[in-house]
Amino acid sequence: MLYIVLPAYNEAAALPTLLADIEQNCASIPHQIIVVNDGSTDCTLDVVHNYSLTHKNVHKVNHDQNQGLGAALNSGFQFVLNFNQNQGNLTKNNVYQDQKVPDLLITMDADNTQPADCIPLLYEEICAGADLVIASRYAQGGEQHGLSLGRKALSWGAGQVMRYFAPIAGVRDYSCGYRAYRLSILAEGTRLYGPNIIKSRNFSGMVELLLKVAPLAGRVSEVPLKLHYELKKGASKMRIGATIWGYVQLIYQIKRKSWSVVEWAEE
Repeated sequence: MLYIVLPAYNEAAALPTLLADIEQNCASIPHQIIVVNDGSTDCTLDVVHNYSLTHKNVHKVNHDQNQGLGAALNSGFQFVLNFNQNQGNLTKNNVYQDQKVPDLLITMDADNTQPADCIPLLYEEICAGADLVIASRYAQGGEQHGLSLGRKALSWGAGQVMRYFAPIAGVRDYSCGYRAYRLSILAEGTRLYGPNIIKSRNFSGMVELLLKVAPLAGRVSEVPLKLHYELKKGASKMRIGATIWGYVQLIYQIKRKSWSVVEWAEE
């Protein structure tokens, strides 16, 4: 089964188009969509609720208050792990239990800047034996449009710094959150680090998650991503200063070989 987790904060304008695109691109793949509403102040929760009335594979998880990207993903992961366990108990003889179709989870932004047509590529890579796959702007064929020079420099610089301090074979894009994980990898990561596997509240949490689960993966790969940030509706939610400070703390954690000493930066 394919699970798609969408952390959403004030994405009411973008979600209808994104959900429709996901359904179109995943029509041949059994899938569940989990939208985590992270304390939105617009009508994001209503959009998800209304969509779920006509699409039984769409589920909502709600945070009454904004807790940040990391907490939204943590909640999404826990929902999926519990759902998958219950589903397995109910459908042991179901076709979805075919070992050729592993359980996997894809994370992507809910702002419609990451094209849903990458989902089948990520899915196929996992089915072909990868444990972790990144939709990468820096893989051959990857592109990024609509980003400011500052955002481009931050993403590129973060990758260069992390490749120096924590190299992962086959990884060039450390910060992009559009990824596919074999579900067993996330389950093991949760066992090791607890249900709040991501401690950071800011966007450096995507790098934190990668550094935690990549050592559990036998094979990590990338597929090309064509990022279209000009399609984003509304202002960016990334605070560059907080994110840079988050990267500094990540490096400190790596050097200390500890994931619990530092008090993580908040957005």
